[in-house]
Amino acid sequence: MNILLIGCGSYMETGYACPGEYKCLNAVVEKNGPFANYEDPKVVGFLRCKCPGRATFNNIDMVMKNVKVDAVHLTNCMVKATPMCKNHNFEELKAMIEEKFKIPCVLGTHTYG
Repeated sequence: MNILLIGCGSYMETGYACPGEYKCLNAVVEKNGPFANYEDPKVVGFLRCKCPGRATFNNIDMVMKNVKVDAVHLTNCMVKATPMCKNHNFEELKAMIEEKFKIPCVLGTHTYG
C-alpha cells in the first residue's frame, strides 16, 4: 500500500509540536491508527500544502505521474490543528481528491497526542 502524505506547511514551519514528519512516519511504520489495517504500508511521498493550497492538486498529480499511489492521507496537522485551517473544508477536499485521482483520501495519520 503506497501512501502519499500531505501536511500543513504553515503548521510544520512554525513548529507547533510537529516538525512535519516524525509522528506521521512513525504511525506508518508501526501500523498505528488509520494505517492499522494496511498490508505493508509505505510512504512514497510527503507534500506540504502551502496557503492557500492552490498547488496541492498539481503537486499530487506530479507525484502520481512518477510513483504509484494507493491512498492519500491528510495529516493531523492539517485536519486536527487548532486553530483550524481557514482555507479548506477537509470533507470537501477529501471528496475532491477522491473524485479527481480515483483513490481513497483519509483524514488523519496517527493517534499520538
